Amino acid sequence: MCDPAAVQGVDDRTLWAGAEAVRDALLAHDMDALRGLTTEELWVRAAAEELAPLAEHAVAARTLGLLGRHTMLHAITPGAAYPAYVVEQQWTPAAGRPLVEDERLFTLIDRAALEAAGDTGRLARLATKLAAQDAARGYVDALNAHDAAAVMALWAPDFAAGRAGAAPRIDGLRSAELIGSVGPRTLVLCRFDDHDETQELLWRPLDGRILVQGQRSFRPPPA
Repeated sequence: MCDPAAVQGVDDRTLWAGAEAVRDALLAHDMDALRGLTTEELWVRAAAEELAPLAEHAVAARTLGLLGRHTMLHAITPGAAYPAYVVEQQWTPAAGRPLVEDERLFTLIDRAALEAAGDTGRLARLATKLAAQDAARGYVDALNAHDAAAVMALWAPDFAAGRAGAAPRIDGLRSAELIGSVGPRTLVLCRFDDHDETQELLWRPLDGRILVQGQRSFRPPPA
């Protein structure tokens, strides 16, 4: 996706309203409404095909958060290729209102099911995604155990150095859950006492391990 610099002339509330409109269109199974929220270039290139199974099968959806001009929503889709999707969308001002100009879908793969099926080809194609998911599950376990040292043990040295000694937030964390992945990126939904936050973690192999190389956090706008 493109540079996540903030959209000029579009505030967080306007973007949030756009994300909520996408959520409502998915739940209404309304492809025309989704098209109206998307640039024509993206619709023709990818969005029509990507969003069709979500619009057909969504039974629940919620907006997760925003960062710059990016928003995220989580859709529950029984009957689709995946039982749930997270959609990250990048917005641009157009004709006086924001439209989605790029998007990325996150899903989860069941490694055990693939291995049981003996699908070695798909296992090989999804090796990066599966390795990131495996590492993220250890990260989630450490968060839920409120074990800051175990969380930081999964940080790459340069990532840890960039945080200037700051520890992960554990106080007030009620739960952490892995909700999606794409390539080497995973999404962890953290529920704190005072807010929810979706952390996008970028994983990289280093000395035989898979470690966090980068992180972005998506939150709802202030009330």
